[in-house]
Amino acid sequence: MRCALCNEPLEVHEFDLGSIRLEDGEYWHADCFAEYFDEALEPV
Repeated sequence: MRCALCNEPLEVHEFDLGSIRLEDGEYWHADCFAEYFDEALEPV
């Protein structure tokens, strides 16, 4: 799996840390989501 914005591979430990989110069927690094949409993801 890859981030929808930066296209970098997503690491398993990032899921464990909660720094990956699934939004509308796409996986995002939290920082990439915040950069693209100009808003932070809410913690799970």
